[in-house]
Amino acid sequence: MTGKLKIRQIAELTGLSPSTVSRVLAGKSNVSPQAKEKVFNHARSMGILRDIPSSRLLMNSLLICAPPEAFSPYEDLYYYEAIQQITAEVARFDIHIRKCALSVNEPDIAAFMQALHQSDVDGIIIIGIDDGMLYRLAAEANKPVVMINAKDREMRLDCVSADHYSIGYSAANFLFQKGHRPVLLFTDLRRETMMQRLDGFKRACLEHHIVFDEATHLLINHGNGKEQARESFEKYLREHKPESLPSAIICGSTPIAHATLEALSALGIQVPQDISVISMDFEHELKTLSPMDFTSVMLPCRELGSEAVYILQSRLTRPAGAKFNLLLQGKIHTGQSVADVKWKRKGLYPQPAGL
Repeated sequence: MTGKLKIRQIAELTGLSPSTVSRVLAGKSNVSPQAKEKVFNHARSMGILRDIPSSRLLMNSLLICAPPEAFSPYEDLYYYEAIQQITAEVARFDIHIRKCALSVNEPDIAAFMQALHQSDVDGIIIIGIDDGMLYRLAAEANKPVVMINAKDREMRLDCVSADHYSIGYSAANFLFQKGHRPVLLFTDLRRETMMQRLDGFKRACLEHHIVFDEATHLLINHGNGKEQARESFEKYLREHKPESLPSAIICGSTPIAHATLEALSALGIQVPQDISVISMDFEHELKTLSPMDFTSVMLPCRELGSEAVYILQSRLTRPAGAKFNLLLQGKIHTGQSVADVKWKRKGLYPQPAGL
């Protein structure tokens, strides 16, 4: 059956004009939600949606729900960059983007429901919100939903996230292989993703026969800003003698890394000669961190936005397909802020007899 015959057949089944059916299947926005639903129902049953080119995104309007800071380049730059990539991905389609600012915990459900039920909203991307009630309402909306950096424990929604467990593991493993002992993880633990990084850090300790001790290996920043981090780290330095300071520090974000570098410099502690420092951040922020080529575990950032759109596109044509969690790997950028101190460790551990 040719494309024109398929369009004519759907038009007859739905009572719509062939031009309206054509606009729906072309992904145009000047079509009512009711008309789109009729066309999609018949197109799916006829197997036509499987033949729609991947270059199309059959939506009128996309709703992006995220913390207020995510919509500002001066606050949560990580999520802001992910949103910019989502915008760039849908720019080639005739799609309107709606935004809904919600708090990370205990979001305004009424505001979410009002945005969700806008007549032209055909898809939803939820970024960095931790709330089971919101997930349930999104799942029941009968619209494709993709979450970024969140996880639906009831397995109703598609999710794409950085693999935070592997990122925490890789940062610690990188330092342990360089001979560093002890290693301090300096991070906030406000979100589940940060807890996953801590779990990865603990796994690396286990594999290197290091007993994880919270007092030795973990410093918690109560907040996500540079000033709170500076206060936390300066307090830590006051409470520890120079000989008890860690060999290396993993900073959970760029603001924490900035605060750490400034506090160490103020005391005349050199990086990496005295203490090595590695950061968890993404390429855009890495350039602003330090004049030196800084060692970092690079987080996927804009990639989250790209993959979220691709998943949404797939879900439109396969609404009943199995839901899944997509984990994106990070990568280690080796710079000059981490010293290789394996030579200092020679003779530290007794060698077995006969070797």
